[in-house]
Amino acid sequence: MKLFGHPVSTCTRKVLATAYETQTAFDFVVVDFAKGEHKQAAHLARQPFGQVPALEDDGFELYESRAMARYVDAKAGSPLTPKDLKGRALMEQWMSVETSNFTPHAMKFIYHAIFKREQSPDVLKAAGIGLDKAYEVLELALAQGPYLVGKTFSLADICFAPYLEFLALTPAAGKLIEHPRVGAWWAAVSERPAWRKAVGR
Repeated sequence: MKLFGHPVSTCTRKVLATAYETQTAFDFVVVDFAKGEHKQAAHLARQPFGQVPALEDDGFELYESRAMARYVDAKAGSPLTPKDLKGRALMEQWMSVETSNFTPHAMKFIYHAIFKREQSPDVLKAAGIGLDKAYEVLELALAQGPYLVGKTFSLADICFAPYLEFLALTPAAGKLIEHPRVGAWWAAVSERPAWRKAVGR
C-alpha cells in the first residue's frame, strides 16, 4: 500500500492516523506542494482534482480521505468501526457532522492563521458562530461517553482530529475552554500514540 500526501495536510493526517491505529503497513510518498507536484500529471492520474491524499493498493486506486480511512480500517478488520448497527450509524452521523457542520468553519480559521490565506473579519465571525454551534452539539453528545460513539474510539474521532490540532494555533483556540467535555475528548485523542505519530509529535 502507498499513501501519496503531505504531512501537514489535514486530509492526509486522517489517513495516516487510521493506518497507524490499525497497524497497517504502507509506504508514505510525499507530494511536494512547494514544487506543485499535486498539479503535475503523475499525481493528477491518481487524484484528478489535484489534491491530497491518494492511495494505491495492489493496483487499486482511491482518493478522498474519509473513503480511504474507511478502506484502510475495513482491510484491517474494522477495529475503528463499531460492530453494532446503531454504533456504526452514529459513527457515520458524526463523520457527516464533521464534513458539513464543523470542518467548513474550522478551515476558515486554519486558512487564515496557518496557511496565510487571509479571511475577512465577516467570514471569521460567521465561522466562529458555526464553530460555537458545532461545539455545543459535541458537548452534549460527549456526555454519553469519552468518545463520539460512547466508549468506542472510532473513525469519527479521527476525522475531527486534524482540524482540532490546527485550531489550537488560531484565534479560535479559546473556544475549546468553553466546552470542557470537548476539551477532555480532544486531550485524550491528541495524546493517542497513533495521532502523535501522524503529526510528528
